[in-house]
Amino acid sequence: MAESNQIWAPYLMMLQQEKDLSRIHYVVKNNRVSPYLELQAESLHGNGTYEDGRARLDVNPYVRFFSIFDPLLTADDLGYEEFEQALADIMLHYLADLDIKMGMCRHDFYICLLMRDLERGVYGGLEELSVFTKMERRVIAEWLLTFYHTGDGPCSLSGAVHALLPICVIYIREGEEFVFYMREPQEPVEEKKIRFLIRLFLPLACSGTIHWTKTYGVLGYEETTQMEDFILA
Repeated sequence: MAESNQIWAPYLMMLQQEKDLSRIHYVVKNNRVSPYLELQAESLHGNGTYEDGRARLDVNPYVRFFSIFDPLLTADDLGYEEFEQALADIMLHYLADLDIKMGMCRHDFYICLLMRDLERGVYGGLEELSVFTKMERRVIAEWLLTFYHTGDGPCSLSGAVHALLPICVIYIREGEEFVFYMREPQEPVEEKKIRFLIRLFLPLACSGTIHWTKTYGVLGYEETTQMEDFILA
């Protein structure tokens, strides 16, 4: 199906950008649906405008939702235009959300449930979690689901850190001590992120140390034993 016939496309874009969904307003095309259906455009939505912080998208609901909107909208001017527009906007928001959910598989539902639990504080660390964007929280949920599937905490920790903190390199010393080398000066937001991921994924039997900018040399990792870059210990 063409993107112009997917009511969820602009809705999903605003979700991904973490914008307020109440700021997208669906406007029935030309402010009135024509009784001559053969004259209607072939696209569900067309040109949009963005002003005053609100997005307005022209929509022809008859393209996909004829059975829903035909009893609700009329070409006759009965004095209910404002009501019809508000009703159409509410219905199209609902249909866009429904479209997104219908396209979800079992994996997507698991991710949504894990994200909900994270945001409810089931895993603790709400203060640290608050510095992650919604899309970053989804990445955390993806790796949390991987952990539940595999039981491999170190692998899940490494994957989550690599995806969310590319400035961080992880060294594992003797299989039990994890050294997190943050290749930048200490910064509060990044510190909250790495500490949250450590608490979430690091096995209880292991210890973790965070180093900023400089770190100790780690035996077996030649890149950490350069005299001009690191402190040897």
